[in-house]
Amino acid sequence: MSAPAPSPFSRRALLWGAGSCVAAGGVVLLASQQHPRKPRKQPDGVYRKLRIAWPEAAMSPVLAAALEKNFFAQYNLDVDPLPNIHNGQEALAALAQQKTSYALAPALTWLQHLHSGLPAHLVMGVQSGSRRLLVRRSSGITRLDQLMGRNVAVPDQNAADKLFFCIMMRRKGMDALNHINWVDLPIPQIEQALHDQTIEAVVTHDPDAWSLLQNYPDLLYELVGSDTGHYAARTSLILGVADTAQDKDPTAATALVMALRDAALWVNTHRDDAATLIADNAAGLPVASARSMLRNEPVIRPLVGHGLREQIAQYCDELQLVGMMADGEDSTALARAYTLNVLHE
Repeated sequence: MSAPAPSPFSRRALLWGAGSCVAAGGVVLLASQQHPRKPRKQPDGVYRKLRIAWPEAAMSPVLAAALEKNFFAQYNLDVDPLPNIHNGQEALAALAQQKTSYALAPALTWLQHLHSGLPAHLVMGVQSGSRRLLVRRSSGITRLDQLMGRNVAVPDQNAADKLFFCIMMRRKGMDALNHINWVDLPIPQIEQALHDQTIEAVVTHDPDAWSLLQNYPDLLYELVGSDTGHYAARTSLILGVADTAQDKDPTAATALVMALRDAALWVNTHRDDAATLIADNAAGLPVASARSMLRNEPVIRPLVGHGLREQIAQYCDELQLVGMMADGEDSTALARAYTLNVLHE
């Protein structure tokens, strides 16, 4: 898959690169001596019981590791995922309704709610989204532009999968939001629709996307996805905290971020073990398939601080691209306003 067109993020990256050249001359070393970096904030060791809204919690390797491998316990956290949270919209609804103070949702979902005034801040990018656009083999479709005017199934309209691919296609000059026929179709009905040739493609994320590929290899193949090229290095699932909770107990978010970061790094180096943890919770996903899925997904890069702000600014740029944010808004300023560096690093 070709890399996306240049964006304000790439311009920021060039500025950062220029700064690196200055650093080689010793200027950054001098600046760091004059303005020493704040020490990383550490949890205080107090026991905390937290509730968290996490989409498809049972299928998250990072959450499973944090719970089962005692990463939460190491930071004196007792974390209880809310039941029946299936997507980011439901997670943020739970946060808005004060059923929880901590929630995970895709960046694209978070930004629409934050821009509408949701009182919360983003504190950590947990992992990528592993989204896949799967095409019916008999459709003859080999390029994205051939999807214009065709039927594409979306098992969950409240997930960010459709919007992600619309942004990808807008970068290539295509208005997928308005020129693809997006069809609501639950996963159990996908196979029959493929056989009936009433849909040409499916947009969803792992583990559903992976299971479809494994179960119906003669019917489907992956045309594009978020696990390759530039997109593989980006975070998607973001942890945020309600402003009221952060004001009342700021150290709770610090402990939660550190526990999840440790868990994410553990998953990177113990993927087979992590696969066993989630396969135990997934009907129809054998351990062998779960292992193949995690090996196929990109490196998990937990993000905080500057790295998170940079990626959130890029997501703001992309929402402007599809008309979901005003063109004149400053993406860098928005990212700074919507994120919070709870580790001071």
